[in-house]
Amino acid sequence: MLFRLKLFTLNIGTAILLIFFLCLGSQNLKERYSLNFLINKTVELPLGFLIGTSFTLGVFTGGMTSILTFKNNNNNE
Repeated sequence: MLFRLKLFTLNIGTAILLIFFLCLGSQNLKERYSLNFLINKTVELPLGFLIGTSFTLGVFTGGMTSILTFKNNNNNE
């Protein structure tokens, strides 16, 4: 259980750092796009920010999936 908690905090920390550096790097980008959902559109954001956000979300969900499917080989549980 402690190992899963360590993996969870590492996963959260990695995702937060990726979003932080993504926000720092995409401040001065000129071209902006918006996503068109079925109901409404998002605000205009730089393309690198949109791609980086989807990458970060993929890293986060992949890490959470691996944490949830991890089987501990200890006999203590």
